[in-house]
Amino acid sequence: MATKSYWRRFERERISRRRLLGAAGVGAAGLAVVAACGGGEEAAAPTATSAAPGATPTPTEVVSRRGGRYSYAHTVDWGTIDPVTSVSQGPQLFPWMYNPLIERFRRRPDLFYFDLAESLEQPDEETYLYTIRQGVRIGPNDLGIPERDLDAFDAQSWLERITQDDRAVHRPFTNEWLQSFQAPDAQTFQIKTKGPYAYFLLRLGAPLGGCIPPREFFEQGISLEDKGVGAGPFVLRPGTFEETGGAVLDRNPSYYRKDEATGEQLPYIDGIDASRISDRGTRRIAFVDRQLDEYDPETIAELEELQGDFPDLVVVEEPEFTFISFTMNPRKPPWDDEKIRKAALHALNRQEFVDIIVQGAGQPDGLVHWSLGDFALSPDELEQLQPFDPQRSRELIREATGEDTIRIKLIYPVTNLQFLDLHVPIFVRQMRDAGFDIEEDAQEITNWLQNYQDLNYDASLSPNQIYEIPEVPLDFHGAKGPQGDENFAVGIGALFPEIDQAILDAKETADPEELITKVQEVQRMIYERGPAFLPIFTWQDFTVYHSRVKNHPDLREVGPAWRYFNDWWIET
Repeated sequence: MATKSYWRRFERERISRRRLLGAAGVGAAGLAVVAACGGGEEAAAPTATSAAPGATPTPTEVVSRRGGRYSYAHTVDWGTIDPVTSVSQGPQLFPWMYNPLIERFRRRPDLFYFDLAESLEQPDEETYLYTIRQGVRIGPNDLGIPERDLDAFDAQSWLERITQDDRAVHRPFTNEWLQSFQAPDAQTFQIKTKGPYAYFLLRLGAPLGGCIPPREFFEQGISLEDKGVGAGPFVLRPGTFEETGGAVLDRNPSYYRKDEATGEQLPYIDGIDASRISDRGTRRIAFVDRQLDEYDPETIAELEELQGDFPDLVVVEEPEFTFISFTMNPRKPPWDDEKIRKAALHALNRQEFVDIIVQGAGQPDGLVHWSLGDFALSPDELEQLQPFDPQRSRELIREATGEDTIRIKLIYPVTNLQFLDLHVPIFVRQMRDAGFDIEEDAQEITNWLQNYQDLNYDASLSPNQIYEIPEVPLDFHGAKGPQGDENFAVGIGALFPEIDQAILDAKETADPEELITKVQEVQRMIYERGPAFLPIFTWQDFTVYHSRVKNHPDLREVGPAWRYFNDWWIET
């Protein structure tokens, strides 16, 4: 199990709608944990002790190692590395290269990472006042970007581009919710929203779209497609990025953070070497040969086999935040019929997918996937709302059509992404057993994606992105779909305006406990009308590291945001 970082110090304070979210008092770590309700007290600081060379440190032990390089493999093309627009694998690099204002962790919404902003004040539910940290210095580069401190004018330039670039990841939600923003001086940045928005901090600071490059890129028209530099812990080595290949990152000698336990500048390691290896067998060989420090076993059996070969592996088990879904287009028959949508709902034996595809390492999903904790409905309630009942499916088909079966068209991409190739035969068999005569249309993934985006389908079996908040899964059920622009999917909110209103009401909820209640209530409303978007199941993910990787962040706590933490090291 990965150990917790020894320097993480948490500040607990009562949350209110008028208070200061400050990083003061949490030291160089820049982390704060805020209680969702009630009082609290500051956690005791870890005690610094020494450890024997090569020993795995406990959470209270302090052992530092300078040097070494970390090697890992990504599986598909990067896409671009423009932190404003990239949505493929490029965002893996952004927390290492750039800085968000503040990152609010999706898996721990009470945990904040203060980066370019050292504090945040909310005088009301629509106003966010950031105080910019001094000394966040841009790394060395050959792009003509001055090695200076980032400031509020960089944040202003970043949001200006987002509001002007149709490709910007944050464009859909900033168009809907952003009222104004300004930098009255270099150390102050103010944002106003059009109303209370429950997911504002969760979305604005996310690595996907929330990392801030120097303003010179925008002012001078320098492309960020295949190069870049920021004030993050690493800098991209010139000429090493290939969209279909790898990338080399070197330690940023100007990085501002220090380990408060030791006083040493972070990061500890000298660099990161990323390569593209799409074939799992090749990745595993490279890991076994110690050419890679990290690997993602696909099954429990593979994990146990690796543990037999390497008893000292560091193993991290965490829930994924994605799924394969069955998407129906309610603008087209037969999916405009509530009874047919409900027939599909009862046709699926979700537990069978879990048992066959991941050997039980996962759970069936409701409309909000189980890995989102309290936002998801309980397994007991899901048994009542979406029971596996193929006989009931056939009865509903008969009530709607007068026939025993109904013919439907199904598109899906030809890919093993997210186990889709394993989903297809199970899904087709279950649906046919429930009275659906399926006409399959397997498509090359690029063609499928275009058809899916353009709503050029009756129904689709679809991979999904990672959703670490409930907003997007619920938006699939809204009239304008997951991006608010009627792309990819439209939900039954187009047929039932009260569902659209309930989804919006949840977004405007400022109180954390009330948000949970409203998200659950929206799901129950959708079930009553027959959902047109059905997540099937979410699986457990396993990551293993060779034992030379020390003090790696616990992914169960921080998820993909682990890249912001740089107190881990390589035993050389």
